[in-house]
Amino acid sequence: MSSHPEREIDIIDLEVAFGDFYALKGVSFFANKKEFLGIIGASGAGKTTALRVLTGQINPTGGQAFVGGYDVTKNNFLISLLVGYVPQIEHLSMYWDFSALENAQFFGRCYGMRPKEIEKRARDVLEILGFDEDLMTKTSSKLSGGERKRVSICLGMIHDPPLLLLDEPTTGLDAHLRHETLNYLKMLNYELGTTMVIISHDLEIVDYCTRVTLLEDGLVSQFGTPLELISTLPGKGEALKVVLPNLSAMLVDKVTKLPGVKYHAKTGRNALKLFIDNPMDNFLPIIKELNARGLPFEEVSLVEADFFDYFQVKPWKYNNKGETE
Repeated sequence: MSSHPEREIDIIDLEVAFGDFYALKGVSFFANKKEFLGIIGASGAGKTTALRVLTGQINPTGGQAFVGGYDVTKNNFLISLLVGYVPQIEHLSMYWDFSALENAQFFGRCYGMRPKEIEKRARDVLEILGFDEDLMTKTSSKLSGGERKRVSICLGMIHDPPLLLLDEPTTGLDAHLRHETLNYLKMLNYELGTTMVIISHDLEIVDYCTRVTLLEDGLVSQFGTPLELISTLPGKGEALKVVLPNLSAMLVDKVTKLPGVKYHAKTGRNALKLFIDNPMDNFLPIIKELNARGLPFEEVSLVEADFFDYFQVKPWKYNNKGETE
């Protein structure tokens, strides 16, 4: 059993090797019960490998992984009851000739559930997901892409698992449907208390997460709440926004080399966010410095930093020893 009962998942020094190649090189992160964790990284970062360990599909080479306090390598059957899984591609998780309720009956019976129990659970989840009677009984092949994604989510939750793992749930959806899907997941997280873990390469999910893991080449680059990560930047969550007449390379170079500026991020069409210690105290000095150097600007303001700024700035790359610089 895990020594942290408040954690729904607990990954400790996890290593996964395929021959001589290490997909995960000793990663550690966790999600407390009822949290919304995002595991973010580019292709090849190790996201899917971590998910396959949590679902019991592969055994780790080293380290430990716990779900609901249970070691995933020793309790495979129990883990299948504790974890719901939503694959990236819907046709892997449902029968398109069945309606949402018929799909629920099929998959619910795989967990030994009774028909009435399945019906109630499916309706409860589908109602939160915005389904009316017509959508619940319509053949899945006639549903839209966003609606099929929601059916897939319902099927992953049919046995009422405390943990739901979602593999790239917004892939293939347009911007409106991506946000709609994430909003529905947040509602399920809030109303049913289900811990959500989303695997994604898309930074959009961060706005919905209570905790974030950034994976890079099989290592954890950063782990924490979005606010904790943003607060590690100079300014501790605040920045100075400078609106310029243009973003010519020469002007950007001169502005970003002003005294005290440690990082910068482009924001909007003709604006930069400057990351500097004590931005409020440096507000007037920056304006004076711009004027003294004859650098044209239209506006300087104090603004909040966000996770997109943090990701652009990226002051946390690994050195060759596997340590953050």
